[in-house]
Amino acid sequence: MISCIGHGNSTDKTSLGETTDKKDTLTYYWQPDYNIYSFDTVINRTNYLMKTYCLNDSAVYNETFSEERSKNKNLIEYSVAHNFATDFTIKTDANVIKVHLLKENFKDSLSADFFKICHMWKNEFSHTENGQLIFRATFAKPDTDYQFAILYLITDKGDFKILKVEDESFNGSEDEQITPHNIQYSQ
Repeated sequence: MISCIGHGNSTDKTSLGETTDKKDTLTYYWQPDYNIYSFDTVINRTNYLMKTYCLNDSAVYNETFSEERSKNKNLIEYSVAHNFATDFTIKTDANVIKVHLLKENFKDSLSADFFKICHMWKNEFSHTENGQLIFRATFAKPDTDYQFAILYLITDKGDFKILKVEDESFNGSEDEQITPHNIQYSQ
């Protein structure tokens, strides 16, 4: 379900109480995503089942810029995106352990400023190393190439360990592009 947060008309007030130009708001909402990424394997007699899915929470709200904004100085644009979650079920001969991962589980590995504007939009199996499964969670500012990947592992006891943070941002000269899935315009 998409949260519809409307901003409508807004006016800027000067210090004398006079009003200036009216502002129009254009909000880009990401459509609900019902896809599920699944990964299931057995390693060292331990079964790992991973399921990543969209929360459809409309929780990531950022001001954004497009060509429309360059044409209309009174336009304010926002992009509203969703976070993702990952559930692990780890089965050994003796136990079944469940682990639920959200963006907040990775908070200490990202800068505070980036954490406020990003969403976890991908979390998947990466590779094996020394008999352990390594996973990659990708965090990005929606509609941009500004992103980081975090490599981590989960032990057969359900312990969560961050291994490495990689900057995957695009450092070219291209402008950030908006690719909205749904547009709501209010005036």
